[in-house]
Amino acid sequence: MELELREWQPGDVPGMTRIWNQVLDCGDAFPGDTPLSEAEMQQLLSAQTKAVCACVDTTVAGLFILHPNNIGRCSHVANASYAVDPAFRGHSIGKKLVKASLEIAKQCGFRGMQFNAVVVGNTVALSLYDQLGFQRIGTIPGGFRLKDGSYSDMLILYHPL
Repeated sequence: MELELREWQPGDVPGMTRIWNQVLDCGDAFPGDTPLSEAEMQQLLSAQTKAVCACVDTTVAGLFILHPNNIGRCSHVANASYAVDPAFRGHSIGKKLVKASLEIAKQCGFRGMQFNAVVVGNTVALSLYDQLGFQRIGTIPGGFRLKDGSYSDMLILYHPL
């Protein structure tokens, strides 16, 4: 399986939308709760500092979006979101996406990467972030509403660049 990481192209939008909406539908990782249309996904991708897709042959297998975590005096800290197609999980695509996003963020002039809402039940992601040197800054008790209506703690993570 040969993986290519590259900036998104308009032809990638259907696959990227499908993967994004799969994560939204699970309701245990992304804060959004409404699926995106392809037009909305294209707007989201266009608004990013960088948006990258992971392709296996001609199939979009994953993606990340990268942007400032906040505005003005805090805009030197990046934020990113990642999604991998369930059919391609277990092949280190997520790890490659996170590592690439850290490098690209640094190239773009960001000084750090902050995640505002990593759900404690997202153990695969947390294990990866720990492995890559992210610091756990704090916990927001009950800060994430799961799909079933219950609440989960979420973590704030940081990685200097």
